[in-house]
Amino acid sequence: MSSLEGRNALVTGAALGLGQAYARALAAAGVNVALCDVRSEVLALATELNGSGVRAVAWQGDVSKPEDVRRIVDGALGVLGHIDILVNNAGIWGASCADDGLDKSLADYDRIVGTNLKGEYLFGRALIPHMIARGQPADIVNISTDHVHTCGTPFHVCPKFDNCPWRDAPRPTAGGTQMDLYDASKWGIHGLTFAWAKALRPHRIRVNAICMGATDSNMLRGFHNFNPSPEEVATWMRAEDSAQVVIDLLLEGEQGRTGENMNLCVGRPPRLEPALPPVYILKEDIHVAV
Repeated sequence: MSSLEGRNALVTGAALGLGQAYARALAAAGVNVALCDVRSEVLALATELNGSGVRAVAWQGDVSKPEDVRRIVDGALGVLGHIDILVNNAGIWGASCADDGLDKSLADYDRIVGTNLKGEYLFGRALIPHMIARGQPADIVNISTDHVHTCGTPFHVCPKFDNCPWRDAPRPTAGGTQMDLYDASKWGIHGLTFAWAKALRPHRIRVNAICMGATDSNMLRGFHNFNPSPEEVATWMRAEDSAQVVIDLLLEGEQGRTGENMNLCVGRPPRLEPALPPVYILKEDIHVAV
């Protein structure tokens, strides 16, 4: 296990919820942070974290817009000098159905896929050449959803916890009939994670995804019209626990796992479990001789 102190991270969607928790956890671990969000609250968060002994900077911008991504990445590199951790967190939810009209569908596609998939793609493309040129260990953590998972993926390796509602059978994939674009955007992150992990392992860059289930956040509360029942909230995971999983993942260091989608779903304790054997990526694809 290695220390994270002195490393530099860029966290997207950092104003509230999971992104804010990731930013706070990284700063507490001694990591300098560059933050971005469409919401102005991200600026106040950077001011707050600047007083905690690390360097923190923030930009307001839209991750789906290439000009904003360039401005944020160039600004972060200008202030911090380098970025060796990217937490691709920015994401939104919106209802979309198979029978929606074309005009609504086009607007939904630009908004949902633009944020959830294009945003992660753009930040990866903007930072990966920099990470390769620097020649030092680096990490990319993509934030996805548990909708892409069955239990354990594959089911035979699932711990089958007693409090899990799907303990005796694989949980269903997908989030429902009103989430086709949301789920498609998150499934797309699979492709980025696997391909980047294979391509970047020789450059000492690890790429993994955290597949988040129901977590207390602004997005999930919005799904419930910001009035969830106490019984519903009681089942949700805490953003701080997910942030600790990210910290523990980063602490694995250069020889840690890569190309893995970690399942953090309701009924499964939110912790970094032992690495799974590669399923979609062959071991030889990610092995680097030392």
